[in-house]
Amino acid sequence: MKGRRMAVCGREKGYAKKFAEFANSRKDSLFAVHGFTDWDELTAYTKEHPVDILLLSEEYRIQISEDKGLGRVILLTEEEYREDDGYPAIYKFQPCTQILRQALDIYAEQAPQALGMALRKEGMKRLGIYSPVGRTGKTGFALALGKEVAKRRRTLYLNMEEYSGFAALYPYEDDWTLSELMYFLKQGKKAFACKLEGVIQQIGDLDYIPPLRSPVELRHISREDWEALLDALERESRYEVVILDLSGMVNGLFELLEECDCVYTPVEEDETARAKVSQYEDTLGLLELEHIMERTKKLCLSGGGGIEFLAKAESRRWSGE
Repeated sequence: MKGRRMAVCGREKGYAKKFAEFANSRKDSLFAVHGFTDWDELTAYTKEHPVDILLLSEEYRIQISEDKGLGRVILLTEEEYREDDGYPAIYKFQPCTQILRQALDIYAEQAPQALGMALRKEGMKRLGIYSPVGRTGKTGFALALGKEVAKRRRTLYLNMEEYSGFAALYPYEDDWTLSELMYFLKQGKKAFACKLEGVIQQIGDLDYIPPLRSPVELRHISREDWEALLDALERESRYEVVILDLSGMVNGLFELLEECDCVYTPVEEDETARAKVSQYEDTLGLLELEHIMERTKKLCLSGGGGIEFLAKAESRRWSGE
């Protein structure tokens, strides 16, 4: 999908080059980014290679209307807050990560069409992590498994718990979360892949979407909404594996489990834990979903070897080793 172009242009020496180097260093970016310090050089390039997004320093504002092929023009301003003069603006003296995220978000809101189909050899694998038992190390295992698989396969971690704690455990730079991505999908806008890239955060090689802020938001996401998200990831992202860290509050839980290639169920050995697992399995039977149990692997994460050992062992199944 990396046939899209972004240009950044400004007279300030080193700024455009630094930004382009940073943007092009990002793994699996949708856009190839080119830096320019001269207006004539920029316009000569865009005559042969039209760009989709142009980040332009304000000193060139007056020349915009003279040329075509500039794509979605976004001004880089030295004022943190400025009045709208017909072009969106981004404050230039902030981290490159923030500038890129904001640019992608502006572009995604008005892109006229989808950015392309997913490029992968086979369908996206869905790995569900769910347990009716609490305090089993479920999320620790889900993350450990994701990190291991991500070493060899493009992997996305999606936390669907009511209280993830991610904002404290893995602080991120802005407030964009799964909530904004779901709202974007509900609006029926086209550039999902671009919006997704603006939301994604990383833990090492593992990509993740910052989880919802509260259980109230989780309750308002329907089964159809989850299906739309996963269909969009299948259709327009490059992810080969998505890890669903599920909770009992998820609407359509059983339907999501049914669509998983494998379900990992962390368990414990005490009597209460066994009773909960038994009731969960009885429920699957009553719903005629025994096939979920056939694709389920139970793990006692407090046993020998620990979470990291089990995650590494299971990752071989999904890493193509």
